[in-house]
Amino acid sequence: MSSSDDATVFWAAAPNSLEERALNELVQDLGHNVPETNALWATSLYLDLATDAAIEKFLKESGEYHGGMWRRVPESPKHKSELSGPLCDLVNSIIRHFRVSEANALREAINTHTTPFKREAVDAAYFSTLPDVAVKASGPSFSLPKGASLGFPNVSACFIVKLNAEPANVLDDLAQTAGFAKQMFVYQPNRLFFRSLVLTEHQARLFHFDRSGAQYTPPFNIHDKPHMFIRLILGLCATKEGILGLDDSIQWSTGPDGRKASGTLKTVGPDNSVVTYDLVMNESPFVRTCIRGRGTICWPVTNAHGDKFVVKEQWITGSRTPEFELLGDAKDLPGVCHMVSCEDNRSQTKEYRGNTELFDKDAFQNRRAVRIIMKAYGPSIEKFSSVEQVLATLRDAIAAHKALLSRNIVHRDISPNNVLQGAPGAEEGSRGVLVDLDMAFRRNKLAAQNRADFKIGTRMFQSLMVLRTWEMEQREISAHDYLDDLEAFFWLFSYLLLTYKADGKRAPANHMQKRVSSWLNGPTLAYAAKYTFLYSTRSAAETQRVMDGGWHYSCSGLFVEFRDYMGKLATEKEDLLFAELGEPEVAGELPDKFSTLLEHVDEHYDHILGLFDVALGRAKEDKKTAQTQDSAPSVPQVTPIPSDTPTRAPVAAKDVPTAPPLAVSPPSRSSQSTLTSPCETLKTSPLTHPSPSRSSKRRSEEAELDESPADVKRACPPSRRPLRAVIDPTLHVLSSVYQYCIKWL
Repeated sequence: MSSSDDATVFWAAAPNSLEERALNELVQDLGHNVPETNALWATSLYLDLATDAAIEKFLKESGEYHGGMWRRVPESPKHKSELSGPLCDLVNSIIRHFRVSEANALREAINTHTTPFKREAVDAAYFSTLPDVAVKASGPSFSLPKGASLGFPNVSACFIVKLNAEPANVLDDLAQTAGFAKQMFVYQPNRLFFRSLVLTEHQARLFHFDRSGAQYTPPFNIHDKPHMFIRLILGLCATKEGILGLDDSIQWSTGPDGRKASGTLKTVGPDNSVVTYDLVMNESPFVRTCIRGRGTICWPVTNAHGDKFVVKEQWITGSRTPEFELLGDAKDLPGVCHMVSCEDNRSQTKEYRGNTELFDKDAFQNRRAVRIIMKAYGPSIEKFSSVEQVLATLRDAIAAHKALLSRNIVHRDISPNNVLQGAPGAEEGSRGVLVDLDMAFRRNKLAAQNRADFKIGTRMFQSLMVLRTWEMEQREISAHDYLDDLEAFFWLFSYLLLTYKADGKRAPANHMQKRVSSWLNGPTLAYAAKYTFLYSTRSAAETQRVMDGGWHYSCSGLFVEFRDYMGKLATEKEDLLFAELGEPEVAGELPDKFSTLLEHVDEHYDHILGLFDVALGRAKEDKKTAQTQDSAPSVPQVTPIPSDTPTRAPVAAKDVPTAPPLAVSPPSRSSQSTLTSPCETLKTSPLTHPSPSRSSKRRSEEAELDESPADVKRACPPSRRPLRAVIDPTLHVLSSVYQYCIKWL
């Protein structure tokens, strides 16, 4: 049986070994096909760390090996605790004999059954155990964990110890070692790859993890192959950080307490010269917790003059236009992130794996490391402190989106942490900044990966049309377009209105926040919830009723007009979607169903920017009035909403007023119509504060993986009727994985 066949059988048997949720997370991290290498790969590793002659001398003189057996290792242990100690001692004997440790880089194998090992808080259902043996390490990339002497921040390797009599279960071994790898990538963020050994009294198996996923070797007999065993131990305990799988262009110095005190990052400057930046030690780098994928890390740094930058590192596949190319096209656009320099092809995952051509095509996807140095800006739009700040940030981010479009770039992932505040005192046009062009594409290239896709972007802010792609056939799906992103700006604005007070503090819990929480659901339920919010007059009135009073004067009218406008455009798109369903598919081309609507690009942007300009004027007026009065102004009244059922009649954009109406009294609850949309009965989970993220970027793991969706027929055919609130067959997988991701992203 070939290696790829082994991997296929391995995954077919997986549901019998782990709970479904744990399996979903493991598959999300590593993919469906984890290959077993051939026996030659392990024998080719670390050959230069010890010569055959040096190893033979150790075997003859150390007293550790005799008669073809490791003398310390018991032949028939009854419990793994009887095995962990001897194996730990054997590893230390190898470390001492080959003088692995250096003055500033110590290595020592520790038996975690006798020495406490700190369990860190990375959330993974399949990670439930600690290593049996850990190699404690000191040096430029290691640091003492808080409140402990041993943990993932200061180990170079983790070993699992098992009894040979235990049933062989590669999946369980993979799950445990993947848990170690996840921790190592988080707590040692300059990790390029990680390797771990599973040991018994007779055998060993090596597991390898990088941003392309994982692979593992066949088991080998440690007594019959002592040379291979010794070299693997030396490689996993090496003091040269590049051998360990650490990026030595990033280095730290530790203080007297054993923790990192300062650090530097060396990279390429604008003129291709070597530039050294100082790491900002009071700000932790942003690190994605998934193993397989882009592995995005953002390092806050300063130059010699104290100017602040962000160094963004990723592993890309080449299936999409690289972000640094798009940033180059967007150079000097106001409100768009400015790239200072770029270092491409720093490394490739295939360099760590041996002969990957032996694997099935879907078992390995090569990734290359890219480093982008960008100008630093203000915090996320969520970190606002005034209404004017929110409106100015959104207004200029929308203008920047239009500027990107003028360079034929569609952003595709509008979300709070991709919309940053400008620097303090920024001029109009730079008060809001669009960042993160990971998912962006050139709209003049209608490639298949540019299709609208519910698996790409941030679920909470996806447009109705993007969500609807779940039920559509590939031949019916047009490219993601700028209207999808403009609608995402509306969902972002609504999210802020309902979850925050006007001063930036969290709003008290209200029932509309439960509606917002439902935008995180699977595509069908998220569509239903957003459809109701966009077209139900009751939802609009309730939004105005529950929003913080500080929003009303400036934003109540803006909300109504923005909502109506996006609802009408969404209706026009849906009508165009079904206008020519019989249109034949042209090989290699995407359908272009919305071209007549997208011709009005200037009209669409100008109308929305006009709405924000009016609201900004009101915000400034309100601020000025508040400054000149001794007491706070009374809460203004809100725009009336007609009491009728949701309307879906398309209205031309030019027929929509260009400014929000003045605020008047809201309708009473008794006068509001009963919701008749098929989405009315949508059930939402009781979530106090909807939040697409705790602290950093939000997007589905599929977006982070950067893989083109398979051209397969969706489960449900398209229909002119709105999607119904039914049980979504993708909900368990997508929602659990999404929640799993955003807990740490």
